[in-house]
Amino acid sequence: MSERTFFNTRAAQIAMQSLDRINEEQIIGMVVAWPGLGKTQSIKRWIVKRGAGFRHVWIEADVLTSPRPILTALVQAMNIAPSAGQAANMYSIKQRAAEELAKEPVFVLIDEADLLTVRTFDFLRSIWDRVSDLRDTDGERGFPLALFGTPHLRDMLSRDDLERLRRRTFHKAELPRLSLKETDLVVGTKWKATFDDGGLQELYRMSQGSFGWLNVIVPIAAKRAAKDGSVMTAQIVRASEKYLVGLPEE
Repeated sequence: MSERTFFNTRAAQIAMQSLDRINEEQIIGMVVAWPGLGKTQSIKRWIVKRGAGFRHVWIEADVLTSPRPILTALVQAMNIAPSAGQAANMYSIKQRAAEELAKEPVFVLIDEADLLTVRTFDFLRSIWDRVSDLRDTDGERGFPLALFGTPHLRDMLSRDDLERLRRRTFHKAELPRLSLKETDLVVGTKWKATFDDGGLQELYRMSQGSFGWLNVIVPIAAKRAAKDGSVMTAQIVRASEKYLVGLPEE
């Protein structure tokens, strides 16, 4: 990602500061954000700044993500070659992975973590606990584990059956939506678009501070404005609404 295309918004700053703390203190952290706030770009930026030798596992979860693919990713990142007897024994591989993580922690990041099941969350917590035990840190440090997701992730960790994981989540942050000023910066830089004050206010209202919705709304409004050879007014921006499906509620 180039300097030219990365927007150092408040959300980006909080995301990268959160990753810094999780990595430095080797703790579990939770970062929640609504879709379209530049979360993935911030993660990529942070990883690139760590350098080519930075050992990490980045997993984009989905509804099928279970303990096995997470364990497989860990094993591959640490170059662990299970013995023939361990190949089908998840418990033995998990123990081996914990031992290696205790020797040299690897940064683990789960994106879209709100899609994980209770069983998978508890699997991650049990590895972290084992690493903490092996390092004799009294539950204060294990390995850096970052959980990113929508606000549903916060709801998930509020469940009674995930109380142990919640107690070990030492960092919590929420990424803010774009401000009006940040919205103006983004559209002026990315699209070289010109809005009058009313047009910018209307764009901000419709997009609800989301990069994702700006990517949809601005090109439509720009085409309509080009026909008239004018700047984008509130009326032009508002007219694009009929072409959109699923705009966020105000």
